[in-house]
Amino acid sequence: MKSASDLFLTLFLCLLSLHLGHTTEFAVVIWLGCALSVLAFFRWVTVEPPTWGLTFVLLATGALGGSQILEDWALEGSWAEGNGFGAGLVLSLLLYLIWVFAARSTSRNDRVLDRETQTVLVLGLLLLLLIAPPDHSLMSLFGVRVAPFTVLGPLLATLALMANRCSGVLSSRVLLMLVPLLLMVPLTFAGLRLSQGPVLGGLANLFPAGGGEYSPTGFSPFQQLRPSSFVRPTNRAVMRLESESLPSPYLVGNRLVTLDDNLVWLAAEKPQVSLNVLDAEPLANGDYRYAVGTSPASRAPEPAQDGPDAVTIRYLGNESYLFLNPDTGFVSGRFSAMTKSAADVWLAAWERGTERRWSLEPDPNPGPQPADATQLLLPSFWDDDLQARSESFQAGSRAATAAAVLNHFQGRGYTLSTEFDPDRPFHDFFLNDKDAYCFWSATGATLALRANGIPTRLVGGYRVHEQLTDSLWVVRGRDAHSWVEWQDEAGHWQTMDPTPASIFGFFGGYQSSPASQWYHRLAGKWQGFIDWLSEAAFTANLVRYGGLAILVFLFGREYRRLRRKMQQTDTRAQRWQRLWERFLQVSRLPPVPAWTARVYSENLPADWPEERRQATRQFLARYDQLRFSAQEETSLQTLEAALADWQKSRKPRAG
Repeated sequence: MKSASDLFLTLFLCLLSLHLGHTTEFAVVIWLGCALSVLAFFRWVTVEPPTWGLTFVLLATGALGGSQILEDWALEGSWAEGNGFGAGLVLSLLLYLIWVFAARSTSRNDRVLDRETQTVLVLGLLLLLLIAPPDHSLMSLFGVRVAPFTVLGPLLATLALMANRCSGVLSSRVLLMLVPLLLMVPLTFAGLRLSQGPVLGGLANLFPAGGGEYSPTGFSPFQQLRPSSFVRPTNRAVMRLESESLPSPYLVGNRLVTLDDNLVWLAAEKPQVSLNVLDAEPLANGDYRYAVGTSPASRAPEPAQDGPDAVTIRYLGNESYLFLNPDTGFVSGRFSAMTKSAADVWLAAWERGTERRWSLEPDPNPGPQPADATQLLLPSFWDDDLQARSESFQAGSRAATAAAVLNHFQGRGYTLSTEFDPDRPFHDFFLNDKDAYCFWSATGATLALRANGIPTRLVGGYRVHEQLTDSLWVVRGRDAHSWVEWQDEAGHWQTMDPTPASIFGFFGGYQSSPASQWYHRLAGKWQGFIDWLSEAAFTANLVRYGGLAILVFLFGREYRRLRRKMQQTDTRAQRWQRLWERFLQVSRLPPVPAWTARVYSENLPADWPEERRQATRQFLARYDQLRFSAQEETSLQTLEAALADWQKSRKPRAG
């Protein structure tokens, strides 16, 4: 007989399947998840419970299949398309919960929460509450946009917990429980909405992530003089760089030229730059090579990707940003187009299912660039005091003036705790020589150089400084940085970093953990091995589908082994049960399920002959000694023989 708790657990798993199917945009997840949940409810087929080994193989298969297959099958722009690894892991976890439910023990009314129910509800609720539902699944309730899955999930979980304990009186208590829950729906949803962000933010530190105008990875397309990613650094890894000799420690994300009245740096207004495969040179490894430098030549004679100055970058987030060295002339990657956005950020149109990887080559012959009036603009708050202070750095040449500005700002202190006059923050920083972080130093140096007639632009990106091996570097969110580029008399751009040297003391409070460093070392070596295997399509497919086949084989073998073991265990248990029943039958003792062999030995009939009582006590003592011994099979055979001998030599009398 099926219990009410099992019914509500089935509905809960169907709801979870519906939620994950909508989230991943795979309709098959909905139908398959609901069908398996219903089959698990009726228990038409005996299923063995998952072991730790089977669970590991199941999750590993889901993760590998998600990263290698789901990303190719998923709809464009869906969560599964952008994070096949996570989607595969979540779907395999759903299958695990259905498996646990199918292999559960019989529910009992005297238990509030058995182990299987606890596993299904806890993990299921985590998936429901932490994975945001798609917008099209939301509905309006009391003027609040509510996700039905988020509301119905806890409700079904509550009913599953209470059903068996309230057996016989459930119908009279349902209304008393439902009414307060329904009244609290708007308040509960608002609380979940407020807590979901911090919880997901904390969990996201375990995985590469990104997105939004001010990315948690540190870089932002627009930069402003207010607390931002510089003030809230993170050790999350953003990129890994591979190069025999790193040509520059700077990775340019954007170049900004205009500081508006709100102290926000913006890019110059100019036509958008777009490059597609027709502008690129196809390479043998499937990449496209784009020319982005100032050299008149559109292509270099020979790609130098394997040369000492070449850099390969692997982005660990989901954004489409491309970060380049200051002197980059060529960019190679598996993307069909490159576009420079309104924020002067290069974006790549990545091919479906490919990793975010690109290679940089220096410009072999960088040419001068014409002067741009926007690179001399000063903000509206610029006044005589700021101009006079800037002119104090003036020297005989642009290089000498830049050196004076550089020495001044590098001589200051570095701090994240800035306390400036709220009405005139830049004046307070610039005129009173107050300490600040990199963005303030770069802004001050940019405007000071412009005030002396030197075209200057503020650059945002990352500064590379954490080296793991001779050819491997890692870039973290804390490495987000701002610096300056100024133009010399010949029209060439020069890089200048006015940030005080004490910035490296700041990194002491955000040291990378040894575990993280070892992880990225191993990840770099593993990625190199994967690249070597993926050079040929046949080898790549062999590894991809061969790995899945091996995992499926291991899963099947482990399950068959578990099945045989459980069958052997069941067979022995049945033999012990038959042995005990035969003993009770031939001894004519009353069958009392709660009595043990020792209790029977103490309660033998008083009218039995002493010889019979003694023989029976000896048999029960051997049974009590051998029933749970280590050599169970041998003990069972010994006791079966002892029962046969006892039955032959001791003919029990009725009564």
